[in-house]
Amino acid sequence: MINTNKLVKSFVLALILVLSISSAAFAQNISVNGQSSEMTTMTVSGRTYVAMGDLTAFGVNGSIEGAAITLKDTRHQATLQFKAASNVVSVNDATVTLDAKPFIRNGVAYLPLKFIFETMNYSVGYDAATHRITLTQNKEFTFPVTIQDGALSYTIDAPVDRIVSLAPSVTEILFAIGAGDTVIGRTIYCDYPAESASIRTVGTMYEPDLEGILDLDPDAVIAATHMNEDVMNALSNAGIETVTQKTAEDIDDIYVLIEQLGAITGHAYESRALVASLEAKQDRVVNLVSQLPTSAKKRVYYVVGTGEYGEYTAGGDTFIGEVLEQSGAVNVAASVSGWNYTLEDLLDDDPAYIFGEAFNLDIMKTNSNYSILSAVKNDRLVEIDGNVFSRPGPRIIDSGMKTVIKTLYPQYAAELNY
Repeated sequence: MINTNKLVKSFVLALILVLSISSAAFAQNISVNGQSSEMTTMTVSGRTYVAMGDLTAFGVNGSIEGAAITLKDTRHQATLQFKAASNVVSVNDATVTLDAKPFIRNGVAYLPLKFIFETMNYSVGYDAATHRITLTQNKEFTFPVTIQDGALSYTIDAPVDRIVSLAPSVTEILFAIGAGDTVIGRTIYCDYPAESASIRTVGTMYEPDLEGILDLDPDAVIAATHMNEDVMNALSNAGIETVTQKTAEDIDDIYVLIEQLGAITGHAYESRALVASLEAKQDRVVNLVSQLPTSAKKRVYYVVGTGEYGEYTAGGDTFIGEVLEQSGAVNVAASVSGWNYTLEDLLDDDPAYIFGEAFNLDIMKTNSNYSILSAVKNDRLVEIDGNVFSRPGPRIIDSGMKTVIKTLYPQYAAELNY
């Protein structure tokens, strides 16, 4: 289910960080692990920035060369490379995009505070009693790493270097955190990013090629929860670590998966950077649509399947449903649990917009059962990339939320900043 309390807290924190700091640079008292520390900060486009020089106390050395800004995090042996007026950041071998662009003013580089410190493994908060931003250092990942998947528990003793991925979302995430070179096998459905095309295929998620997997001699096989049990047992008997991941139910589950994959591949730093960038974009979208009165929010139906085989959609307890809601849409199927729906309910709910892949929208355009729907009559059938929305990975935030905003509320599109 959607974590409403966390969403409210996230919005309040973002609002406080904006309102508590002026647009001019000045020294601000910040709580670092309970101790007072002064940092020079500035707010631009709703994001708080910190002066690069203030990061030295945290083991981070910075340099400026033209528009290039480089940070060396000596505590984590990590390098971050920014470019003034660009939202693209290199974090070791990974590349992430931000909703905030660093800048150089009077010879001083200013960098997004929340992104920097969350990447360095701090929790960023706000103390309402003292009116101060708080930075609290989190415990570092160390091996062995234990991963829970419901009642199942997996312990990884050392970073895995050779992975067979049996889920497209896993493949996407591994590449996104700079661990793409660990993927030596993939399913036929693992088609993103483009670099994955050169990796050997080992069948499907549910019917993988066992001999092909064994031939690759992986350190680990990472699969979705519903992996074939016989294949799992065979891999286990062959001494190959097999890790299953439950299907994400909400956006937080996606972030957990990213951090877990970062931990077991030795890319925890990059995974934190990716999650920090995605959370910031999510917060920005939520803050923007919070300005909308309820009466102005558009009613949307997300079609997973339609026609002679029945109606399937993203219910209110799915991560797709959460993405729609947080992007300001009213999901007409919010009261539904899971994916099953009915034609009668769809006709009764009569959405103003329908999001779906081309083949589903074509059915709705040509089948008379749907001709009375407002979305069909007004030609508001929005074709989307189903892989972006259906896979619990970074693109659901990077591209999915943006697609919803641009379609329903184009007046806010320019304010996304990513």
